[in-house]
This record gives sequence, structure tokens and C-alpha cells, in this order.
Amino acid sequence: MTAQDKELEQLHDTIISDVNSLVDKYMSIVGWDVPENDEAEAKNKIITIIKDAIVKIEEEN
Repeated sequence: MTAQDKELEQLHDTIISDVNSLVDKYMSIVGWDVPENDEAEAKNKIITIIKDAIVKIEEEN
């Protein structure tokens, strides 16, 4: 295992937490701006946007 692998292993839980926080952030924004917000639908759409962003980042490398 390389030093980079060890560092990324240590960061794994932090990265997961950051992504969860990102979803929560945008769920809050949608909840404030859309009174008739469907939380399950909003969450699915936010996650889809994040997945699309990750695919785009992967394609750029």
C-alpha cells in the first residue's frame, strides 16, 4: 500500500461525510425555496446531479 493509498484510506470517512453534507445542504435550500417540496424526489434528483458531476470529473481526467 502506497503512502497515497494510506492517506486516502484515512480520508474515506471524511469524504463520505462531506458528500452527505452536500446532499443535506441542497435539501435544505430546496426545502426553503419550494414549499410543496417532495423530499424523496428532491433527494434523488440532487444525488443524480452529484453523480453526473462525478462522471464529468472522471471524463476530464
